[in-house]
Amino acid sequence: MVSRKTPVYVMNRDGWNDYFLLHVSKDTKAMRAHIEAVAKEEGWEVPHEGWEEIRGLVHPMISVDALYAHLFLAEDYLGAGIVAHECLHVAMAHERFVLRFKMAYGDNIGEDEERLAYYLTSVIKGVYNTLYDNGHIKKGKLW
Repeated sequence: MVSRKTPVYVMNRDGWNDYFLLHVSKDTKAMRAHIEAVAKEEGWEVPHEGWEEIRGLVHPMISVDALYAHLFLAEDYLGAGIVAHECLHVAMAHERFVLRFKMAYGDNIGEDEERLAYYLTSVIKGVYNTLYDNGHIKKGKLW
């Protein structure tokens, strides 16, 4: 069974019918151990290429319920860049596994790309509000 030393939050907001899980570990070492435990429990492979460089990770998935991704973050790397980068992966997982959208936008920003941009904004707001509300980050800590 996965250790619950790492808090796990259900990210379901703004009337979503689906959700992802946000896992927030104390540091990258604990995050990697937690990722390995979740992967083992759920039966998926951990990406070991560049493993020592991983500062956050999204594992997208197709599931029988409305869960479509796991987002793993570590408190020692909760800057806006890491969070935004991983949230984009969450938004792309939503596009692929929930909306079944092919992700071929073309040269112009169209309705589909705007939908992804707004969804990404909602994901980032939800993640940052959850991190802040649960004491993982302090207000204004944007490196």
